[in-house]
Amino acid sequence: MKPRNLSRRTLLRGLGGVAIALPALEIMLNRHGDALANADPMARRFLVAFNGQSLGGDNDTVHNLYVPDNVGPGYDLKVATMPLGGYAGIQSDISIVSGLRIPYNTGMGIPAAGWDVGFHTEALGPLITGVRNKGPEDYPGGNGPSADQIVADAIGQTTAFKSLAYQVQAAWYLSGGSAPYGRDILSYKLDGMGNPIANPGQVSPKAAFDSLFMGFVPPDPGEALKAAYELAKRKSIIDLVKHDFEKLIPKLGKADNLRMQRHLDEIRDLEIKLMAVPPVQTEACKMLPDPGPDPSVGGDNVGVGGDDMFDINVGYSDEAKRAQIFHDLIHMAFVCDLSRSVALLYTMAQSHMNIYPIAGHPYDQHELGHSGLGTAEVSKVIAWHVDMFAGLVAKIRDTPEGDGSLLDRCAMVLLHEGGHGYDPAGKDNSSHSTENMACMIAGRAGGLKGGQHIVATDMHPGNVLNTAMRAVGVDKDLGEVVGVIPGLLA
Repeated sequence: MKPRNLSRRTLLRGLGGVAIALPALEIMLNRHGDALANADPMARRFLVAFNGQSLGGDNDTVHNLYVPDNVGPGYDLKVATMPLGGYAGIQSDISIVSGLRIPYNTGMGIPAAGWDVGFHTEALGPLITGVRNKGPEDYPGGNGPSADQIVADAIGQTTAFKSLAYQVQAAWYLSGGSAPYGRDILSYKLDGMGNPIANPGQVSPKAAFDSLFMGFVPPDPGEALKAAYELAKRKSIIDLVKHDFEKLIPKLGKADNLRMQRHLDEIRDLEIKLMAVPPVQTEACKMLPDPGPDPSVGGDNVGVGGDDMFDINVGYSDEAKRAQIFHDLIHMAFVCDLSRSVALLYTMAQSHMNIYPIAGHPYDQHELGHSGLGTAEVSKVIAWHVDMFAGLVAKIRDTPEGDGSLLDRCAMVLLHEGGHGYDPAGKDNSSHSTENMACMIAGRAGGLKGGQHIVATDMHPGNVLNTAMRAVGVDKDLGEVVGVIPGLLA
């Protein structure tokens, strides 16, 4: 059937000055979910977090100051992991896995779960999806679903939020540079046609708060009335546009039909969230105080670092405060069983966030690795990420649930963009390397063992994610990565 032209007015309808627009369609040019009644205290939860920096500095023979000297329980702390000592007993809940690597093209083609030679645009995809690049410059490189989405599909179908994706780094921060091109994506899901698509993280803590607690009743009567009105308005808009979209789809050509089906899937997801009944609020599960406006976003930097053009007053948007708000939201999402799977991007791959407030050097995070200051200084920024992660683990551990702790039913992983060593582009002792990688895994779900240092020589970081997925009851592998890390599960 040949599609007929439609007016813009037919395509856009709204209520009270609010509209939900269609995606751009060729024709414009000449789930149903169970309502959430109460939190399930026996549910398991999954989180993957990401630091957009490798573990070592260029031209330094010290690969990292992250990996302990001793193997097994009671591991020693290094510069990058020293923050673990700041949280009482938390080291016994966090294991370090070292010896990891992501394979790369050695001239014989791209291996399974491997990458070609363009580190920042190619190694990230295999790290988070376990699927090899399709070829050179295959960015953003998400050629399959990420672990958080595999888990969400398996155990998140009945929650108000099937999954959550949050981004702490507020902007790209590179003046005159290229766009992130997928360096800011930690989560990939499958659309209605089975194709992997990016699932961007929410950057605004305030917007994340408003979304997570959209069905909660604020304690203040005036705010409660306002919230009820906003919720009713959103439901009316969804009902209106959903009816229009369903009438429109049969009139479209094939390409537009596919785009519309994808858009309708997103609307159904929103509809589920709006219709979900919030859990009964208790002392543990409750609406958090409104965080207020987001910290202001710092401007872009024109310098690469270590020169007179690098401005230490821009390129930072109080990411520490942003991380804390997101941590509070994740914690409450787990406590209230609003979501069971979370992707948390602390900093983008090839991050250009100003690290002067963190490490006292006039560099962005990425350029610090190339600065010649060495692995010891890079490790200070790694430690900032480890501190963030450890704080979240401690918050979850200190929350009672059932006859134990919320952490008893969690599996949480902290990934790093790269390791240190050989770069297939032809350089030794490089930060553009996936040799000598390591990561952290926390929680006690499914018999996870904490407080261990395990050397998993030449295994893929995806094997750690597989282990975490098994711990929360998901018997699936990440892309082309098969199996778990021996010794991590009881």
